[in-house]
Amino acid sequence: MREIKFRARPCYTVGRQPAWVYGTFQYIAQRRVSPGATDNGRLEPRVDKGRIVDIYGAETEVLCDTVGQYTGLKDKNGVEIYEGDVLYDSYSDNRFEVRFDDGSFDVRGILERDGCYLNDVVSDSEVIGNIHDNPELLKGKEYGV
Repeated sequence: MREIKFRARPCYTVGRQPAWVYGTFQYIAQRRVSPGATDNGRLEPRVDKGRIVDIYGAETEVLCDTVGQYTGLKDKNGVEIYEGDVLYDSYSDNRFEVRFDDGSFDVRGILERDGCYLNDVVSDSEVIGNIHDNPELLKGKEYGV
């Protein structure tokens, strides 16, 4: 059975806080005034923030658009692969974005627009970044590998 865990970027950085936090994920139920309200405002739910609880029980507020689930797989160098990572596959000389779609993890080709299951490329691949820290990796051949 694979380990269920997540990573995300903290909402706030204080001192030497890491760029990513790891653990279990929960949405934070918040409410805000609707921007189009004509009276005193209407409250509506928002889910742009969540929290990661690490193995020691420490809670960190995180940005939901940076949350990535652990795939349960590691690259050829033993690095854990998360949703949102960018892999370089030496066999096909292509970069792939790791996604979670229709109940399974898959990859989408970047240099060649092909897609396949993550298991098909993981043995020859290595994590070279992620879509949040390295958005330039999502661009075409002009960036090279």
